Order: sequence, then structure tokens, then C-alpha cells
Amino acid sequence: MRPLALITGASSGIGAATALALAGSHRLILTARRRDRLDALVARIIAAGGSATDVACDLARDGAVPALVAAVHAAGRLDVLVNNAGVFTTAATGGFTPAHLDELWRLDLRAPMLLTAALLDELAASRGVVINVSSMAADAAFAGCGAYSAMKAGLEAWSRALREELRASGVRVGVVAPGATDTEAWPSAAGFDRSRMCRAEDVAAASALMATMPASASIDRVVVAPPGGAL
Repeated sequence: MRPLALITGASSGIGAATALALAGSHRLILTARRRDRLDALVARIIAAGGSATDVACDLARDGAVPALVAAVHAAGRLDVLVNNAGVFTTAATGGFTPAHLDELWRLDLRAPMLLTAALLDELAASRGVVINVSSMAADAAFAGCGAYSAMKAGLEAWSRALREELRASGVRVGVVAPGATDTEAWPSAAGFDRSRMCRAEDVAAASALMATMPASASIDRVVVAPPGGAL
């Protein structure tokens, strides 16, 4: 039986590209808020001979994690967890509001921490892989990205600690840190030069590499930088 992967934020962009990259080698559980997008992606994967199910939920809300854990238990042993769901919003420090900070915190940092914690037993049983999708903003300075950078830096700091906590169990923890990537996170009306950005498929390839490496190797961090020098 193919290994099982759970991918969050899978309805578009990097998450959807990661699902397609793993569809040939893994059974998939896909989650995001937009059920119509998820259903279309699942249908595409199944039509191509893959195996996928979806669970529509908002990981920023309490109660989402138990629903995903139940879906994993129904599908069998979990081998790969891709914490990709996130939100990218900007604000200068003088414009911080509780709502802005809470939105970033709940989805970009709190959700992957809680979901991973809830699935540790399953991942240990399979000697599986946790892949956290971060950002080059975790260790680079961009005006207006202070809160977002802080969340991604926190994600990477936790990933390092988690890696040490799980070494004895054989669970590997990897971080994929993309730069500016041509997805819906960048509004089409904003006038960005998308030719200078990474493609979602480029980032997905890094996650797929981590997910399919033999247990004798751990790829701890991959930076996927835009060759054109965008953010």
C-alpha cells in the first residue's frame, strides 16, 4: 500500500502543487477551507489513477484538528505531514492590530504546532516525515513583513526543536523556505513581475524530495529562491 500524506492548505498554490507532486507515490488527505477547490483537485488526482480524499476545514478555528486526526485514523498509518496552510498579510509595525496578529498567529504558527502534536503517535509509528512550509522572510528583512516574518521565524525555531525531540523516534522534520512564489497570495492587480518569482511546482518539488528520501537521510532545510531576485 502506498504511504499516506496529509497536506494542509491544499486547495491552491503550493499546497495543490505538492498534492500533485506526491499523487503518484502517496495516498493523500487534502485539507483547506474551500471545498469546491478540494473536490476538483481530488477528482483530478483520482482520474489520473491516484488516491485522495479531502476534509474541508479552517485550521485557524478550534475543532479543526480533531476532524483531521479522525480522517487520518480512518485512512490508516500517517507517513508524511505537510504543514503548508498559511496566510500572508503585511502591515508596518505602526499599523499592527490584534486582528492582524491573531490571523497570522493562528494559521501560520499555532495550527501546524497543534496539528503536529496531535499526530505525533501516528508519525512515530511510521517513522514518518514532518514538512513545514516556511518562507525566506523567516531570516530576511522586508518592510511591512515584520509580523509575518516573526511567525515564520517562530515556525522554523519550533521545527529545529521538534527535530531534536523526535530524533530518537526516527521522525524527520524538514523546512521548505520559498521566496516570492507566483500564487494567489500576491494580488494580480498589484503589478508584481511574476516572471521573476518561483513557481508553486518548484516549491512542491522540494517538499516531494523531503517526503520521498530514504529513512537514512534527513533534509533539514531547503531554500527555494526566485532566480530573478524577487522578494
